[in-house]
Parts: sequence; structure tokens; C-alpha cells
Amino acid sequence: MSSTADPLPLILFSGLAADASVFAPQKLAFPQLVVPRWLKPERRETLTSYCERVAAEIRPNTRCVLGGASFGGIIALEMAQYLNPLAVVLIGSVRGPSELPRRVCFWRPFRSLVPLAPVTPFQWSAGKVSLLQQWWPHFAGVARQFSQADADVFRWSVRQLLAWQNAPVVDCPVFQIHGQFDRVLPARLTRPDVVVPGGHVISLTHSQAVNEFLRHSLQQVARADG
Repeated sequence: MSSTADPLPLILFSGLAADASVFAPQKLAFPQLVVPRWLKPERRETLTSYCERVAAEIRPNTRCVLGGASFGGIIALEMAQYLNPLAVVLIGSVRGPSELPRRVCFWRPFRSLVPLAPVTPFQWSAGKVSLLQQWWPHFAGVARQFSQADADVFRWSVRQLLAWQNAPVVDCPVFQIHGQFDRVLPARLTRPDVVVPGGHVISLTHSQAVNEFLRHSLQQVARADG
């Protein structure tokens, strides 16, 4: 049984090779939060085998609440079979490939070309665009995340996203919060429990709402586990 003195372990994965800074407001609110680093993918490593390898590295001593933002949410769903979490929380993410936008389906036949993509020049440009966040805060959050991503992990993540075909079977509750104006993963294509008036990087732009969502989710899980 969990108590306030011993909070439930919370593990969140950042989106598309981004670092832990995307969860800075959540780290302040939840001291038990762990944001694992992105491991370098091995040659020809699949999404499933990658998740199994990461799960073996981060395996907590007790059952946890697992989750993530954007592609990190997909990682959490796929990893659930290896960590047996009490719940999965999705922040601006989706529950299965059928909830991805049409443009993802369009690019699937070209996924073998992703490793050849020149990511670094676009990252530099995105970093400069992010300076305009006072005018386009929703776009700036995505640009900032992209500009700081590890290029190799980013390419691998995009390729795995394009290859994602089957929704994982998750034997625990799934809680989901989404931005109403998300242009990367549109809210209308998925089934969020909570919708906030934000874009894709709501962990930063709407941190108070995301923190409240996480707090409520953890409380629900603790009651069920108690």
C-alpha cells in the first residue's frame, strides 16, 4: 500500500529524443519522478527490442506508474509489457498507430530513407526559430525539443514511428491528457481523458494542468493499489 511518505515511483519518457528539461515543471512537483536518458539504438534495433533493453536498465524495485510525452508515450506503452506498471500516463501522445495523423501513413513507404536525413542543419534552424516563442509558443516548444534532440536517436525514433503497426496490449489503466491545438498529434484522432487549450508540448506550456493530471492519476492508482 502506498502512502504520502512513500510516493509511487513515476517514470516519464520525453518525446522524440528530447532531454529531461521537457519535464522540468514536473520534476519540481514530483520529487520521485525519473526521466530516463535515451539509449543509443543498436544497429537494426526494433522498437520492441529497444523497449525491452531500456526496461532492463531502468527496472525499478517496485511497481511504478509509467508514461511519456509524444513518442515517449509510445515507448511507455510498448515498455509496459516488461515493467508491469500500475498505470500508464500519456501526455500529448496516442494509444495506438490508428490514432496517428494521415501524414505518418503517407511517409511510411519512405522510412528506409530516414537514416539519410540531414537532421543537424534543421536542428540549428529550429533552435533559432524557438527564440520567437513569445509569438508562437506552441510551435516554439516543438522547435526547442527538436533542436536539442540527439540526431541518431531522433532518426531511429522517426523510423520506428513510421513502422509502428500494432497497438500494444496494456494490462493496466491508461490516463491521457492532450492539447486541444496539438498540430503534431491532433487531439481529435485520439481519446484523451483531459483536454487543455494548448499545443504539443503541454508539459511546459500548461505545466499546472499537467501536474494536476499526474497528481490525480497517481491518487487513483494509489487508491486502487491500496
